[in-house]
Amino acid sequence: MVTEDKLLWDLTEVMELTGWGQTKTREILNRPDSVFTVRVGSKLYVNRKAFIDFLDRCAKYQIRI
Repeated sequence: MVTEDKLLWDLTEVMELTGWGQTKTREILNRPDSVFTVRVGSKLYVNRKAFIDFLDRCAKYQIRI
């Protein structure tokens, strides 16, 4: 379950929030220009605030993800 009080979301929470599959989510999180991806060892996490800002910009300017 995605919660707003967490600073970082894991892969499963991002998938639940966006409705994207695992492959698409990993593809986006592994992009070299990603400002919201946090790597802890081999695990990927997402900075909640930066990710929401990214999604808002994509929606506002009609940027393809």
